[in-house]
Amino acid sequence: MAIEQRFIPLKSPLDWKEALRGIKHTFGHTWENCYAMQLTTGLRTYLYSFEKDDIRFVCPIAEREFGGYVDITKPFGFSGFVGNGSLPELSVHWREFVGERGYICGYLGLNPLFDYSSHFDSRDIFRYNTIYVLDLTMTDAELFAKLSTNRKRQLKDWDEISSTLVFQESSLKEFFFENYFDFLRRKNASPVYFLSVETLSYLFCLDNVILVGAKESGHVVAVSVFTYTADAAEYLFNVSVPKGRQHAAALVWYAVRYFKSLGIPIINLGGGSAEFKRRFGSKELPIACLKQVYQPEVYRMLCRRVEVDANDMGGYFPAYRKRDIEREAQEVTPR
Repeated sequence: MAIEQRFIPLKSPLDWKEALRGIKHTFGHTWENCYAMQLTTGLRTYLYSFEKDDIRFVCPIAEREFGGYVDITKPFGFSGFVGNGSLPELSVHWREFVGERGYICGYLGLNPLFDYSSHFDSRDIFRYNTIYVLDLTMTDAELFAKLSTNRKRQLKDWDEISSTLVFQESSLKEFFFENYFDFLRRKNASPVYFLSVETLSYLFCLDNVILVGAKESGHVVAVSVFTYTADAAEYLFNVSVPKGRQHAAALVWYAVRYFKSLGIPIINLGGGSAEFKRRFGSKELPIACLKQVYQPEVYRMLCRRVEVDANDMGGYFPAYRKRDIEREAQEVTPR
């Protein structure tokens, strides 16, 4: 009954991929995603690996420094703790592990598709949004039947519509790079979405990242980006010029049918734009996170240093980084 806990660094991709073997996971857990995000953040990034007998758990994390101390956060994307079984005492072992490493606190994901929230103290769990998920194990007829009336009307001539869409064409990447940062600014997007050109270029070269686009008069007007593993697909980005917005539903439906053809069982359409995603007949799932303080005295000291309330766990976490993120939101520029 020996227990092994370790961090697998990005410099060990084979070990990272082996740790994921046999565990249902999303693209956010993969070495490829975490490597891509590190190209933007520059943060030391690891895969936490836990093993006890035949039970294994993993969770990607990234280290951040603040005032001479280190906290941990989740890399961009839906990841969080996932495993191949049940282990109620996982939280105890995790706390011991991060305590030995001297972290101040941690902001970590709980994956809404593969939910292990019951393995953690409910006082550390905070719900912050909703995602919309579509079951791709249904038949084509069942998927179409779940569409709203308006969506059925939009997609009823699918053979004709799909013939106008473009899949994995180089022009889609060119359009994306030309419009991505301006699109984010128009949407007042969070700084976290301003991924570097290096990150995007790497992602777009991966086999499990696909781009689907729409053209008008020979010019690309909208592109949607999706990622996938054998266990789940995800809607990552949509970028369009104003006249390309009308194609958003068709691009998603194309991806739904594509991933269904690959045998992917589920697609996460993401949060936001609730009505747009409900019209696909999707199921709502809560998104939750873990906000954990490992060294309370140091945490309070850091909060006092920047004059924020250490007891406010409902807002931005860790609270002592709140002003940094607000300043970054005002000054954000593409790298």
